[in-house]
Amino acid sequence: MAKSLFKDVLLVAVFSVLARALGFFFKIYLSRSIGAELLGVYHVAISIFMVFVLLVSSGIPVTVSKMTARFKASGRTKQINSVASSSTILGVLVGLLVCVIVLVFQNVFALMFTDERVVDILVVLLPAVVASAVYASVRGIFWGEKDYFSVGWTETLEQVARIFVFAVLFGCLSLPFDGAMIAGIAMTVSCVVSMLAVLFVFFKKGKRFGKPKGYFSPVFKSSAPITGVRVVSSLIQPIVGILFPLMFVCSGESNEVAMSVFGEVMGMSFPLLFLPVALIGALSFALIPELSTAIEKGQTKLAQERIKTGMTFSVLASALIVPLYLAFGVEICSLVYDNIQSGKFLIWASFIMIPLGLSNITSSVLNALNLEVKSFVNNLLGGVILILSIVCLTGVLKVFALIVGFGLCMLITTFLNVLMIKKATKQKLGLTKPLCLSVLFAVFCALLSRLCFNLLLKFLPSFLSLVCAGGICVFFFVLLCMVFKLFDFAIIFSKIGLFSKIFHKNRKISKI
Repeated sequence: MAKSLFKDVLLVAVFSVLARALGFFFKIYLSRSIGAELLGVYHVAISIFMVFVLLVSSGIPVTVSKMTARFKASGRTKQINSVASSSTILGVLVGLLVCVIVLVFQNVFALMFTDERVVDILVVLLPAVVASAVYASVRGIFWGEKDYFSVGWTETLEQVARIFVFAVLFGCLSLPFDGAMIAGIAMTVSCVVSMLAVLFVFFKKGKRFGKPKGYFSPVFKSSAPITGVRVVSSLIQPIVGILFPLMFVCSGESNEVAMSVFGEVMGMSFPLLFLPVALIGALSFALIPELSTAIEKGQTKLAQERIKTGMTFSVLASALIVPLYLAFGVEICSLVYDNIQSGKFLIWASFIMIPLGLSNITSSVLNALNLEVKSFVNNLLGGVILILSIVCLTGVLKVFALIVGFGLCMLITTFLNVLMIKKATKQKLGLTKPLCLSVLFAVFCALLSRLCFNLLLKFLPSFLSLVCAGGICVFFFVLLCMVFKLFDFAIIFSKIGLFSKIFHKNRKISKI
């Protein structure tokens, strides 16, 4: 089981990191190409678009993967084809309904935003909603068959296509559109490309769409609750995208400044905060099926070990990056985005990464424990705190109201998730010590590496000084964790099957 888990984690992690790296590269390229204001406009449109995508691609692939796994185990391949066709038709119908609503009520949507360009971008993104519906259904088949490679490379292809199309349209052609609109076009084209790619693999593997009759109802009944929960949770993002610029304008600033600041925070600073989530998400994706199996078989101890390993890894992966952002936020954003202000925001938001990572892994654990509704309620409460922070604090704190609100949102959500996991599993998770010491170590390493950076600047160029000081920062953080036995790295890696043989061998030699 450990070997299987490690292979799944590794495969998912490789593609997840690759896709996220390409996406991050695109955000860098986009921010440098179109500027903070247009980046803000684009992110408001994308926040609405993602809700539409969730309508057609959140519950359906989960349902399809479960049904596929069940039918494959019993050798009923024809039923898999029927599930594929019924889920695809349902997704496309919902996608087309979304398109009709947006097109008919464009004027109503325009009233929601402080910038009319958002609606224009949203209209351009509509074909991508339908393409995502088809892609999600076929992807669910591959998930159910544990064909992570097919899912991984098609998602990577989508990112490559997005970058290529934007580069050609923006850099090589003289189009009568601004950069935000071209980014929207690139998103739509990339979604169509990934849809065509996944269909090509689907048919290449000899799969076919079967008769959907008799499967519409099971697919809909199973996917609707999941979709509803995730869509409601995701509504927080577009609400923030609408509300924050509005409150910023109400505080006396112009719409251009509001969009510029929103672009710097959401399009530059926050993507850096989500970098550790790529690894944590990969672990969650492969760990949760193992956890579900352990629970189903009544292997309580194994389930508890899986949970503790995942949460410990989450804290480690997040806390390791915190001192780097805390010490070099300005230098990193200046190097990456050529924007100093986003670096200042990154410094203030750096500690959010720890509860952010824990929120990701604990939500997945709650789903595996069949506590999806409670997880949804926790996320909803955190979202309400975020919205209240924006409404009540923007006039006083300006952009920092968004950072404070997001931090409180993650803290509350994570705290409630951990309490529910402790209650459900009846185990002590032992997170208090790692969390407190991680914060202290992060501050110490940030101060130490900043001092080293200033000294190295006298002898080395800025970039080399940053690399060396960053290495010193990571080294001392890991060293402190080992000295104070904050994390047992051997246990963490052996439990996910990475170095289990080496550690067992070393233990035998030490006994001899």
